Amino acid sequence: MAEGSFFIKNNKDICFSIQQREHLLLFEAFKIVFNTKTKGENSGGFSKFIVTSIKDIQKVVEFFSFSGLQPLLGYKLIQYNKWINEIRKSPRYCKLKLP
Repeated sequence: MAEGSFFIKNNKDICFSIQQREHLLLFEAFKIVFNTKTKGENSGGFSKFIVTSIKDIQKVVEFFSFSGLQPLLGYKLIQYNKWINEIRKSPRYCKLKLP
């Protein structure tokens, strides 16, 4: 289990990140699931995977909204819905296929 976050940077980049205690194979699996070449960051015993590109954000949206594999509940669902609304307002990301 890892902590995932949906957020917007100050420069208006839409971001998704996953952080967990260091587990290199798990983070290689994230790269496969999201079909990205993004490299994870490792520091202080933790690994972090973060994506901001339009292509990668679309894959995150598809994974959580259209795959039926990972239902979000509670606060994480609220955070995700707010994130989707910010994507709709973003000139850079607004053309993504959204729920």
